[in-house]
Amino acid sequence: MIMENQRRLAAEIMNVGKGKILFDKNKLEDIKKAITRLDIKDLIKEGTIKVRPNKKSRKKIKKKIRRGVGSRRMQPRMRKTKYIFKIRKLRKYIQRLLNEKVIDKSEKKQLRKMAKAGELRSLRHLQEHLTGVMKKNLEVKK
Repeated sequence: MIMENQRRLAAEIMNVGKGKILFDKNKLEDIKKAITRLDIKDLIKEGTIKVRPNKKSRKKIKKKIRRGVGSRRMQPRMRKTKYIFKIRKLRKYIQRLLNEKVIDKSEKKQLRKMAKAGELRSLRHLQEHLTGVMKKNLEVKK
């Protein structure tokens, strides 16, 4: 009952591997008689010869999930350039505050550490943080 030639021809016609070809067990005699490509094509049309469906593993299915545009992060170089622009802006502003004597050196050092750690999201966030700190200092002095 070896039908390697038929299996090989069917695999070539359907562009799949030999292991993916399934024969109908009820019509094995018809498959055995088919020796030309045309005979194999007719059997494929009838549904006697089929392709085994893919068995997707859990890992493959899980990999496909969460691949949408919203789930993708930026490329590392883009993240870095974004970080550089933000940190430079914050550092310039902190230096300007020191030069204008709004803050002292210890506060400058603390703000730079916060900026580097990512605690300050933007320049606006830094300004809001400073107004909150200054309000607290005024309340303590009173």
